[in-house]
Amino acid sequence: MGQVPGLATEAPSPQSGVMAHQFGLLIVALGLLLFPEPSRAPKPRHEATHAAAKELQPFLGDLEAAHKEARERNAPLLIHIILEGEDQNDEYRDNILPDPELIKLSEGCVVIVGNNGEHQLTTITGKDGEKRQVCSAYRMFANCGQHRATWDPIYHAYQDDNGELGCPQTVLHGPDGEIVWRHNVRNPAPASEIAKAIQAAKKKYGRSLSPDELRTVKGHDIATKNAAKALDWPKVWERSAAILEISQLGVWAEAAKAAQESALKELRAQLAALKERFVPGQAAEAWRELTTLEAATRKLPIARELSTLKKKVERDKAIKGELALIKAELAAEALEAEAEALLRRGEERKAMRTFKKVLGKRYTETETAKRVRARFPDLQ
Repeated sequence: MGQVPGLATEAPSPQSGVMAHQFGLLIVALGLLLFPEPSRAPKPRHEATHAAAKELQPFLGDLEAAHKEARERNAPLLIHIILEGEDQNDEYRDNILPDPELIKLSEGCVVIVGNNGEHQLTTITGKDGEKRQVCSAYRMFANCGQHRATWDPIYHAYQDDNGELGCPQTVLHGPDGEIVWRHNVRNPAPASEIAKAIQAAKKKYGRSLSPDELRTVKGHDIATKNAAKALDWPKVWERSAAILEISQLGVWAEAAKAAQESALKELRAQLAALKERFVPGQAAEAWRELTTLEAATRKLPIARELSTLKKKVERDKAIKGELALIKAELAAEALEAEAEALLRRGEERKAMRTFKKVLGKRYTETETAKRVRARFPDLQ
């Protein structure tokens, strides 16, 4: 029988052997009293590890929902499969899950910890000072139902051809659902190998979204779709650009790029239709629409095309007079809007000076000047 390293190898006397045996029995009895083990509760070493290290933040939901979350966040899906009551699985729980590097890398993943055990609850004190009950074996879960929730779908998804589920097992999916790495040899994968697989997946698929970023992106996506329904193509572009500032890869980025292409196509069609309306009798209204469109698309790729059309239209002698009138009207409307804003802020003196500008020679024939003159007949 092999010796445990570090223990003495001299043969003990019979008396010392009896005493040692009795002392050993006493220690075992005390251990059973102090550390009862219903359903293989976590070992003291495991408890100390959990208390000292930051824990994984597992996904709380079923396997299908986890795949959806991974796809939406453009994040790898990391699955830890741990069978209850076997030494190698306990080793995985105690040594792999708490690994600091693995926990840090897992923050950019959707993480499932699947375990089929039932454990006692224990009370811990959180960082906020509040006490709460958690599973004594997997303290990242409030109860055993959470880590058991994925067990059946995991069993059906990852069982071997003979119907057995190899445990412990680690599976890493890409956001697209493809299995990019798997360790299924019924012993714990080194944490360094899991970390290397996660790093490779992140390099392949790009940066993942945090839960907060996902909520922001979803908000922009809803706004993009609403703008498209309202035919507000500049807003479609802007909201899609906001998505692409956060994420350049994944389903949201693909949808945003498609929305921008659609918006540009619609804007170019709108511009082509406007171009046909720069004829006598229609030029003024067409210029108004073009000016509004120009203001809304200053940061869009189509901005140069609008500028080119404006310069071409301004050289058309047949509509020169109409353009002069509409330009004056638009300038007068801008002054009127400025004066109204001053009134709302209670700056009446500045407002009246601005209204007075509308009555100047340049704007005297505009509809805006007529409105202001009728509203303030004594204004000189």
